[in-house]
Amino acid sequence: MASKFHLAASFDDRTQELSLDAGSSWSIGRSADNTLVCEDKAVSRRHAMVQQLQPGKFYFIDLGSRNGSSVNGRRITMPLELRDGDTVTCGGTRLTFHDRSEGSAAKAPVETDGATVVLYSRRVISVLVVDIRDFTPLTQKLDEAVLAQTIGTWFRQSGTILRQHGASGDKYIGDAVMAVWTHSSENPTAAQIYPILQALSEIEAFTRTLHQQFPLPAPMRVGAGINTGLSIVSNTGPQENPDFSPLGDTVNATFRLETATKKSGFDLALGRTTMECLNGQAGLSQHCAQHFEKQSVELKGYDKSVEAWFTSFDKLQDFLRLSRPQQK
Repeated sequence: MASKFHLAASFDDRTQELSLDAGSSWSIGRSADNTLVCEDKAVSRRHAMVQQLQPGKFYFIDLGSRNGSSVNGRRITMPLELRDGDTVTCGGTRLTFHDRSEGSAAKAPVETDGATVVLYSRRVISVLVVDIRDFTPLTQKLDEAVLAQTIGTWFRQSGTILRQHGASGDKYIGDAVMAVWTHSSENPTAAQIYPILQALSEIEAFTRTLHQQFPLPAPMRVGAGINTGLSIVSNTGPQENPDFSPLGDTVNATFRLETATKKSGFDLALGRTTMECLNGQAGLSQHCAQHFEKQSVELKGYDKSVEAWFTSFDKLQDFLRLSRPQQK
């Protein structure tokens, strides 16, 4: 059966089809560990990726490649949704995106080759959203090629850090990255929250150094929100390679918490349940009180104010240094 979604790659002497029906992300580059390997000297080792953010919605993301990427002749600086027939150019390699779904995204889930296409379950997750601060002014000051390489490099390195700290999935949305940790129990421990905080600290530290690599007008800054709670988790891939996508209030609130940091003057906001997980370990309560400030905040779309705990990145680093929880 022909793939509903696929990329057709045209090389000098051959063509190759990459199916996008199973999975959530596909890497493109010269290195042999990519999903699509391009033997093209103009293509970087880790040039770009295609990511499925929602069923049937595929985005092309340049990962800071040296020679850049374009879609339909236009240089890419941010993730761009692909449409049927779009032509993607990576170096000297041409890719064409094909959508043969014929509106299948609106149809009821079906089973194909014995693999369940869509499953739903309730899981406890922690969500991290990291957003680039003052991104619009930055885009107005930077050359398009510099912007594309800067943001692509930020996406690539952020994804590497998140995976190193156990994120079960990461997605790039505009000028933000969202990562998810799926917990095995209904009551996550401080030891399960700690890697999320560590990942954020490393992303922030890396972001501050980007101006040393690229001619930026000032060091880049980020803000973040972390939230923990129940979520409906859908599996849109085959059973042997699940692609979990969380839905619901836990995810929405995380984005709202990140937005709340802009008004508060802080860098990071934690949701109530996330803070309860940290406070649940003996000896951490005092450190939490010293490094996080409790506030009642109004979140867009919520009828009532919610409790959130705010801190700066400097205080987060101190917290991580002083309060590493015991692994059980």
